[in-house]
Amino acid sequence: MSWITDNRVVLINIAYLIAAVCFIVGLKLLSSPATARRGNQIAALGMTIAVVATLFMPGMQNIWLILVSLVIGAVLATFPARTVKMTAMPQMVAIFNGMGGATAALV
Repeated sequence: MSWITDNRVVLINIAYLIAAVCFIVGLKLLSSPATARRGNQIAALGMTIAVVATLFMPGMQNIWLILVSLVIGAVLATFPARTVKMTAMPQMVAIFNGMGGATAALV
């Protein structure tokens, strides 16, 4: 066994720590309009790190089903998210939150 395989859980926990730091820094940068875009990017990086780390957890099953579901969700959400007018943004956020709740209920 290689070092990475033997210490996979430790590496996953380090990735979670890095993701948490990204979330904290991202939230801090959201406090100013001048740095809000960078804050969003850093927080998105943190979420990506956390999701990828979760996929490497021991005993993780149906990884292909998870990846296909992520792609379908991303494809279906991209068009409305890019085309919505700023005046309709609260409704868009409500729809996305509702879809997230529906997804959690299905799991």
